[in-house]
Amino acid sequence: MRLRYLFAVLSLSVLVVGSALAQGVSPESAEKYNAGQDLFKKRRYQEALKVFEEAVGLDAKNAQAYRAMGKTYQKLRNYKDAVEAFKMATTVKADYAEAYFELGQIQYQTKDYQGAQASLKKALSIDQNIAEGKARDMLKAAYIREGITLLKRRNAKAAAAQFESAAQVDPSDATVFYNLGLAHKIARNSNAAREALETAVELDPAHGKAHRTLGDLFRATGKNSSAASAYLKAIKADAKDTSSRLKLAVVYQAMKQNTKAISVLKKAAQVDAKNASVHNALGQAYHDAKQFKSALAAYKKAIAIKSSPEYHYRSAESYNELKQFKNAIISAKKALSSSKFKVPANVILGDCYKDLGEKEKAIEYYKKGVGNRQYKKYCEDQIDRILNPMGGGDEG
Repeated sequence: MRLRYLFAVLSLSVLVVGSALAQGVSPESAEKYNAGQDLFKKRRYQEALKVFEEAVGLDAKNAQAYRAMGKTYQKLRNYKDAVEAFKMATTVKADYAEAYFELGQIQYQTKDYQGAQASLKKALSIDQNIAEGKARDMLKAAYIREGITLLKRRNAKAAAAQFESAAQVDPSDATVFYNLGLAHKIARNSNAAREALETAVELDPAHGKAHRTLGDLFRATGKNSSAASAYLKAIKADAKDTSSRLKLAVVYQAMKQNTKAISVLKKAAQVDAKNASVHNALGQAYHDAKQFKSALAAYKKAIAIKSSPEYHYRSAESYNELKQFKNAIISAKKALSSSKFKVPANVILGDCYKDLGEKEKAIEYYKKGVGNRQYKKYCEDQIDRILNPMGGGDEG
C-alpha cells in the first residue's frame, strides 16, 4: 500500500510539472540517486530502495531513480512493484528505451507476454539497437510464448497471428515458421499451413518436425506419394523419429506397398525396441501380408512390453488364422475388457468355438455381436448356419 500511495502522489507531481519534465533533475535528488547506486552495488537492496524513494520524493522528474527502484525490486523478487517502478520511469521519460526494455524483461519473466510485447516494441521504436539485439530476440520469444499459450487454449487462429508477428521480427527462424504451420494446421487452414511448413524446411532442411507435419498434411489430403517423401525426409533428419516411421508405414499400406511398410516397421522396431505400438503396427502389417506367424511374434513382443486389450485381440486374430483356436480363445477373452474390442473379440470367440464344434458356446458369443451394426449380419448368418446346417444363410 505504501508503494502504491507513493506512486499515486508522484504521478500527480509529474502531471503538475508538465513541460518542466525536460528540465534536469535537482542536485539533491541526483545526490540521493548516486547514494542509492552505491548501496545497490554493495547488494544492500533494502537500504538502496529507501534512498531511491527519497530521490523521487525530492524530484518527481528523476526517471533514473524510478528505473533504479525497478531494478532493486527485481533483485528482491518483488516483480509487481518492479513493474510499477519501470512504468513510472517511462511515464516521466517517454523515450526511456532502457526502462521499456527492462519492463519488458520482467513482463516476459512473469509470463505477461502481451505486456512484454508492447514494452519491447516501444523500446525498439526508440532505439533499434537497444541491449545489442536482445530486445528483438526477446520480442520474438514473447510472440512465440504467447502463441504456444494460445495453442494450449485451443485458440489456433489467434496463435497463428502471434507466430506471424514472430516471423516478421525474424524471418530467418525455421522454428517460428514450423509453429506457424502447426497453428494453421490445427485451425484447418491447410494451404497456409503448407506454405509456412515449406518455408520452415527451406530455411532448415533438417527440421524433422516440419517435414513430419508436412507429411501429415499431405496424407490428410490423400497425397500419399508426397506424404511418403516428407516422412522419409523427417526420418533422415532424425533417425530416432518413430512417429514418422509409423506414419510412413500407414502410407505405404494405403499405397498397397506392404513390403515397404514391413521394412519400415522392422527398422522402427530396431531403433525403438521398447515401443509396444511399433511391434503392434508391425504385427498388423505382417497380418495384412498373411504372414500370420510373424504377426503373432510381433504381437507377443508388444504384449511383453504392455498388456493391452488391443494387442490381445490382434493376437487372437492371428491365432485364429493359424487355426490355433484354444490360444485364440485365451487371447480374445483378454480383449473383452475393452469397449472398442469387446464386440470383435466376441465374434472371434464365436468363430473359434464354432470351429471347435462347440455350437452352443459359439451361438452364445455370436449373439453378443448381433447388437452391433458392423457385425450384425455376419453373426446372424453364423447362428443360422449352426441352427440350420442343411440350408444356412447366404454365403459371404
